[in-house]
Amino acid sequence: MTEHAGHQERRQAKSLPESSLNDRIALLHDLPPQKRLALILEEPDPSALVGELEPQEYHLLLREIGLDDSYLLLPLATPEQLTFCLDRELWRHDEYLPEKGMEWLTLLMAAEEEDDLVKLLPHLDFATVLLILMQEITVGGGIGDLTTDDERQTEWDHSFDNIFMITYRHDHTSDLVGRFIDLVFRSDKDLYLALMQGVKNEVNPEVEEHCRRYRSGRLADFGFPERLDALTIYSVVEPESFRMEGAKKFFSAERDPVLPSLFRHDDSLLGRTLRRADSSDLLRELQYLITCALVVEDPDADDDERAEAVLLRVHGYLTIALEYLGGDDETIALESVTNNYLKQLFRLGYSLVRRLRRQAAPFTSDDHATGSVLAGLKADFPQFYRGLGGEGIDGHREFSDLEDIRSVEKFLALLAG
Repeated sequence: MTEHAGHQERRQAKSLPESSLNDRIALLHDLPPQKRLALILEEPDPSALVGELEPQEYHLLLREIGLDDSYLLLPLATPEQLTFCLDRELWRHDEYLPEKGMEWLTLLMAAEEEDDLVKLLPHLDFATVLLILMQEITVGGGIGDLTTDDERQTEWDHSFDNIFMITYRHDHTSDLVGRFIDLVFRSDKDLYLALMQGVKNEVNPEVEEHCRRYRSGRLADFGFPERLDALTIYSVVEPESFRMEGAKKFFSAERDPVLPSLFRHDDSLLGRTLRRADSSDLLRELQYLITCALVVEDPDADDDERAEAVLLRVHGYLTIALEYLGGDDETIALESVTNNYLKQLFRLGYSLVRRLRRQAAPFTSDDHATGSVLAGLKADFPQFYRGLGGEGIDGHREFSDLEDIRSVEKFLALLAG
């Protein structure tokens, strides 16, 4: 770190508690994730600052600092933020992932103070908690119920109240689940009673469908499209007939969205153009495009490499489109993002890459390098072979700019000749 950079960060850290709430949030946006975490925890009232973050912004911060440190921020979450995180983390392609339920239950139980989790309990989505427990325990007994012969003959693992009897389904999660139920039993008897009755009486597919339906509605409220709608970003256009659309219409936003680190402090043509445009509406549009791309591929919550590949794809396709329309001319690039929805520019970049896949289809080769180039191009989302450019590396990555397109076009022309 340079002396100037160190001085600037110390100045920002010193000014954080003294500035207005909006100013402090703006300062957080300009810092690396771990610096943001440190400054939040140094706040006299960190929950007030965290509570001002949009749910998507809060979730992005958790992902960027890493889930291992997220237990420090979870007790500060608002109900809306926490529900959003669970909606994004516990599902993939509308399928509930029990192992993710246990991962997030572990994070919640890792709170430094038991009271922190107790405060969150009433705000957790009941159906989601019920779904988590239904994968982990079997419940017998109950209030006013006659114990059946099967229940009398069953060897139950535990009872917290001598009314409901519990058997753990999995040895490796029994301790965690038991500690959670014990906490619920001691702190919120009504919630405990509802959960026990729910696990015993409800049908798992019906509960999962209920959770899926309400999750879809909640995410739609945050601008998350259904997967079929999100897939429209991958519609193919004819590059040679692409035309400017004209001025766009936007919905106004209260403040700039916080984008992944890849799109901040970016010196590519795309990054320079976004800074020159200086438009909250444009950043909000970019956020929606990124959301669509993530919904289509829906990478596992802990698959950071795959999630990063999706972000690199969005960045690359937009950069390719801007360079195709105007080279490295920022003025033309600014006109392009002003007169075209980013979704259309993404489609243009995608179509240019997709055309290479079509051109590569007839070729095969036993040569390692040639075969690697072709294998990358024939993938569902075509990949650039890194050994083809100046990198000299055996492997694939996302297409990042128009030069990648031109390199592959030259290679395929040589192969055809």
